[in-house]
Amino acid sequence: SLADSVETKQQCESMPNHRWQNHKYNFDNLGQAVLTLFILASKDGWVEIMYNAIDAVDVDVQPIRNYSEAKLIYFISFILIVSFFVVNMFVGVIIENFQNCRAQQELEEAGRDKKKYEKILERKQSLLSDLSYYSKMSRCRKRLYDICITKYFDLIIAGIIGLNVVTMSLEYYSMPHELEKFLEYCNYVFTVIFLLEFIWKIIAFGPVRYFREKWNQLDSFIVLVSVASVVIEHVSHGHILPINPTLIRVIRVLRIARVLKLLKMAKGIQTLLDTIMEALPQVGNLSLLFLLIFFIFATLGVELFGKLECSEEQPCTGLNQHAHFKNFGIALLTLFRVATGDNWNGIMKDTLRHDDSHPTGRNRLMIIISSIYFVIFVLMTQFVLLNIVVAVLMKKLEDSNAMIEQDATLGEEMGQLHDADVHHGSNAEQSLLDMNGPCVKEKVIITNL
Repeated sequence: SLADSVETKQQCESMPNHRWQNHKYNFDNLGQAVLTLFILASKDGWVEIMYNAIDAVDVDVQPIRNYSEAKLIYFISFILIVSFFVVNMFVGVIIENFQNCRAQQELEEAGRDKKKYEKILERKQSLLSDLSYYSKMSRCRKRLYDICITKYFDLIIAGIIGLNVVTMSLEYYSMPHELEKFLEYCNYVFTVIFLLEFIWKIIAFGPVRYFREKWNQLDSFIVLVSVASVVIEHVSHGHILPINPTLIRVIRVLRIARVLKLLKMAKGIQTLLDTIMEALPQVGNLSLLFLLIFFIFATLGVELFGKLECSEEQPCTGLNQHAHFKNFGIALLTLFRVATGDNWNGIMKDTLRHDDSHPTGRNRLMIIISSIYFVIFVLMTQFVLLNIVVAVLMKKLEDSNAMIEQDATLGEEMGQLHDADVHHGSNAEQSLLDMNGPCVKEKVIITNL
């Protein structure tokens, strides 16, 4: 084509209906270079910027494909140093300072040691009530309880759940009738096994103590869903009652919840999930801050970029019918995409366009405002607030691990005192309550950067 024969900016501008245009992200001045490097640090669209730089020949000269491949060293070095190390060190500083602030705040709270001791005393009393309860069991029930708390019992149940998952994965569309009947009978067998486990544990632990744990409540829900699915399918196949097929499909899908029974046996995952639940109040406060930031930036986005249109003369690389700032609702969704890092540099590129109908000074001002708008939003959402959420979870996980160690110690104490109570008639309750002294004081180490 005629454009392919152009080599310089002067030749381009001498041709009718042609205009010399630079790439939006370039290194023409310090401001543009900083903005381009910020995009590289976020790792969103950095490959395209690198290829454009490799094709660059000189000032006001037409690019040539793969003209200077040595520039790869510059970009790869920047990604390795800044994106992989500097950004992660920035995240580490945020997390450490957040945890230090939390530790200082907890240290200044009145009655902190007293509350901690009250929690320990409460856990000890709970263990003692269980000790007294289980010591009065009948021999048969005690035997059931001893079997339930062994690791082999959990391993057998875990193996059965694994087999159940394998049988569920064998189902496919237009499968033979024999395989369909086989999987149906397997479902009956597994449902009966899980129902027997449920009844066994209720007898062993007692209804009150069994349902006191949330994981047992989840187990109960899974068993009830399994029984309900068998009953509903049986009633439906026998044409006893008219049942909506959609309800049957939903019940069948809920069978996959049996996999969740494995979570009860994975102590590490249990701790992680419990940590997330305990951190919800603090994460909720951060979520409100997120909403506030999204509300402010969505309102600004509608005012600043609400009239941007995509056309053949002004094509868009990020904005489209599903991502724009023409109304508040879609602006919120667009900012959510920006916060996740999905082509946010393409959305910003569309807002950096040059409008010939506006004065040059206004165009420059809008480019500056757009750059500041997106850089601040990306910094606050991708780099700061999300990492504060991680810091909250890390702090809660650390506290949960400390509590697990404390429970293990209390469990050993309870076992020792139980043996002493049986063989020597000692007062186990008073001895356990007296352990660890009247108060437990936690050491808090504050580090300053």
